[in-house]
Amino acid sequence: MKKLLIILVCFLPLAWSCNNGTGPDGKSTDPKDQQIDQLQKQLAEKDSSANDMFNYINEVEDNLNTVEASQMKIAESKKGNVEANTDVKESIKQHIQNINTLLEKNKELIAKLESSLRKSNMKVSNLEKTIELLNQQMIAKDAEIADLKTQLEKLNFTVTELSAKIVDISAQSDQKSQQIDQQTVELNTAYYVIGVKKELKNKGIIVGDKVSQKVNPENYIKVDIRYFTELKLNVKKPKLLTTHPEGSYEMVMNGKVVDKIVIKNAKSFWSISKFLVVQTD
Repeated sequence: MKKLLIILVCFLPLAWSCNNGTGPDGKSTDPKDQQIDQLQKQLAEKDSSANDMFNYINEVEDNLNTVEASQMKIAESKKGNVEANTDVKESIKQHIQNINTLLEKNKELIAKLESSLRKSNMKVSNLEKTIELLNQQMIAKDAEIADLKTQLEKLNFTVTELSAKIVDISAQSDQKSQQIDQQTVELNTAYYVIGVKKELKNKGIIVGDKVSQKVNPENYIKVDIRYFTELKLNVKKPKLLTTHPEGSYEMVMNGKVVDKIVIKNAKSFWSISKFLVVQTD
């Protein structure tokens, strides 16, 4: 484009007047010298204007290339996990700001280019077409950026909505986990108490020779059946007043006394009752 414009400038129809003038000493100057001087001056002015216009065109094209590169980076960023990556969001925001700045600068440069062409009085159809093309590119680029902004706004809305759903689901999951944990604890909770008959009666644990139907957990010791595998006794004749399947436990002797009760199968042992009452006399 630059070579074409230089060629066109060199062959522009130049208009100058061929006056007879006088020099500083009052003598008449040669008309041919006047023509040469005027021609050189016009060429210098036009060459300066042409250089300015070339610079404007080059800068506009460079800016458009930079805008295009920023668009590609935004497109690549959108493929990643935008909703979760604050750095990516900030990068996209910065690219958009840079694009806006460059497009505004291009509009100013094109306005200067049009102004320079008018002031130069040059009539170069190719240059006029170039300016028209640049204007069309700017209009198209404005539309692309507007569409991109709309897409990003929709993406942000989706991210916000998705984040809200994730928070809600997470809260529900935590609540369910807590419920499951609580249920697990309850399922694995059992109670035991050891004492002589009189003591057990005084606490209301037994009525007559049987365990009371009215249970007060405060009179018992709470255990987790997953880890509670034995109960130390060290008594001669312990009695289990609560029902526990045979084979699920074992009385371990130490000489003439029962040293402890070993629970061999916790699931079976606690299947009938979650309360263990041991009378020691």
